[in-house]
Amino acid sequence: MKKTAILLALLLVVSVSAFAFENESEYSYRNIPLQKVYNNQNGYIAMYTLDGYKVSTSYLPMDWFRFGDNRGHVIELPKGLYPYMTIVYKNNEFQYVTLAVPKNPGDPFWGLLTSNSEDLKAKFAVDKFEIN
Repeated sequence: MKKTAILLALLLVVSVSAFAFENESEYSYRNIPLQKVYNNQNGYIAMYTLDGYKVSTSYLPMDWFRFGDNRGHVIELPKGLYPYMTIVYKNNEFQYVTLAVPKNPGDPFWGLLTSNSEDLKAKFAVDKFEIN
């Protein structure tokens, strides 16, 4: 009787652990603290640090943040948190980016870039988010 109970308990543990591996999500995400975000008529320029020392820049087209195209979201920064962005992937493919930033555009965190050069427009002509 003891051997049967031990065998059943062992079988239960093995079967539960086998199901746990099968339930891995196809989604993953990465949170990155933002240093500054510049607003431009073509989109947002997000400046952030990676590994604590390298400042990188990503160009996020305004089309991503329009209704119907769910590749970009801007949310109000929750109180007590530092501005950040979250990049969501599905099966390691870019899905969308969320910017958690101060709501007030007069906040020193926000910057305004009025340049509208052809070179700048070309930088916003991206299809997916890439970490530089």
